[in-house]
Amino acid sequence: MPAAELRTHLLPAVLPDGWTSVADPTEEKPKGAAGASATPPSCTGLLDGQSVVDASTTASSATAKAMFSGGHSVDNGVIPGMETLYSFPGDGAHQAMEGMRDLVGRCRSVELPRASWEPVETAGFAVAEGPRLGDESLVIQAMVTTGTTGESQRADATVVRVGSSLVVISSVLSLTREEGDTVAAFMPAAVDQVTSDHPEPVDAGS
Repeated sequence: MPAAELRTHLLPAVLPDGWTSVADPTEEKPKGAAGASATPPSCTGLLDGQSVVDASTTASSATAKAMFSGGHSVDNGVIPGMETLYSFPGDGAHQAMEGMRDLVGRCRSVELPRASWEPVETAGFAVAEGPRLGDESLVIQAMVTTGTTGESQRADATVVRVGSSLVVISSVLSLTREEGDTVAAFMPAAVDQVTSDHPEPVDAGS
């Protein structure tokens, strides 16, 4: 799908239980944009589950993104999540899934950049079984741990392949485990939007 069509399959603007979704503007990839590199992506720059996905999807022909939010966080704010859709030529979507598994296998533990006086922070990655949706799925589990305190923050990404497209729901580091699970629970609705011939509008008032 081109980016404009892909965008129409994002989560709708109005979601259950008072949650809302706001899509980013459509950005088409320039013609002739570079595809997958022959050089495997580096562990450098990996921070969370979404960063693993981003490093593994350079061969996508189009993308569409949205932020969604709702509920009540532990700080009495809203719980944020992000949805990203990718479309690929040929077998690119399956190859991207394999690339994620390979990248996590090579980058189980990554020390994050820091100033000399800052505590060591390490991002740890693992691949877990994904939901029974689409043609294949996985969860990239990401945990950032501070060496001095041992405190950890989780920021996973759930990935489902539907034909030549990938549906990704990801959370941010500030969420609790329960909040991250709440974000991931939007995946069935996201897959329904991608497979629907008449998806609900992503833009309010459409």
